[in-house]
Amino acid sequence: MSQRGSLSRAWIFMAAFSLSSLGAPAAFASDPLPGDGIAPPLNINIALFYEEFQDAGTFGATHGANTTEDTHISDEITVLRYVRTFSIGGMEAGLQAYLPLVNFIGTQQLGIQNIPSPVAGFPAFGPGKANLSNHSGFAEPSLGAFAFPVNNPATGTYVAIGPWIDPPISSFNKNYVLNPAQNVWVVEPEAGFRTILNGTPTTKNLAIEVWGEGYFYGDNNNSEDVSPEVSANNIPAIYTLFGVHNPLQNQSGVPATFREQPSAELRVYLPYEFAPALGAYFAPGFYQSFGGKQTYKLGNGTVVDSGNRTNESQLRFILASFLSPTLQVMAIGEYDVAAHGAPLNRNFELRIAKFF
Repeated sequence: MSQRGSLSRAWIFMAAFSLSSLGAPAAFASDPLPGDGIAPPLNINIALFYEEFQDAGTFGATHGANTTEDTHISDEITVLRYVRTFSIGGMEAGLQAYLPLVNFIGTQQLGIQNIPSPVAGFPAFGPGKANLSNHSGFAEPSLGAFAFPVNNPATGTYVAIGPWIDPPISSFNKNYVLNPAQNVWVVEPEAGFRTILNGTPTTKNLAIEVWGEGYFYGDNNNSEDVSPEVSANNIPAIYTLFGVHNPLQNQSGVPATFREQPSAELRVYLPYEFAPALGAYFAPGFYQSFGGKQTYKLGNGTVVDSGNRTNESQLRFILASFLSPTLQVMAIGEYDVAAHGAPLNRNFELRIAKFF
């Protein structure tokens, strides 16, 4: 007698999980950094290279306590980005594009605090883990335009606006729990404001930079609700009489339509420029995201809540300087203080920008 078929998915609080909840691709084009709110020179090209490492040993449940034991979600993200500026009717504007490559590092797994007994009156399985199958590759490219309706270098005051659009072109594979993207259309309006609070643009100064974004998603009609392979750390001896062994649940997938509700993001930075001749500054920052509930609609019309959200609170610290008049280097550290339905990431990112 085997109890595997009767195990309920209710105790697997993460039925499906995708990199969209990790937010990896959004860490670049949709993640403006301090200084991005300053209008660059007209009629120039900017080539940017990003290298980011994300690691999470804790997963924030949608409701209730976070999961830490046996959790490991780690990836490396490499991005190439290109920006071109020009003038339209006397207003500075530009076009930009970026392409991210996501590489999952090591074994990806999610800890489970307690697996209840599948049979009334019998002991629980106790803690366990869900092994997350993963597929590295390219996330969706992003194409964007921008303009600076307010551009006042004398006072250091700027307003930037613009849209991004991501076509559903990626290395998405519906058979995996973790993917580099969800392979959906994404439209993102973005706006930023920057002004100097103390000092002047040519002397040491303290500024504030605020960014807000909204995200609107299409559907992926060729997706699957993928349940991960689940194992218990210590199966009670009584279950050996029933022939129960690991994995308690094999990975499985059900054809479904993936949907994500609109989400929003807010970023606030306080850059302090301590060496104006080098454009050198450090900037503490705060990031908050909202919304982004992810669901799967099965063929019979049933809607399954994946448990994933875009609800993250993050502290940031950025250090940047020009090494030459045309080469800038930036280092970014990010530390999640809260995440609901997403990993709590500890990130390090390096950005190199070349102006020509």
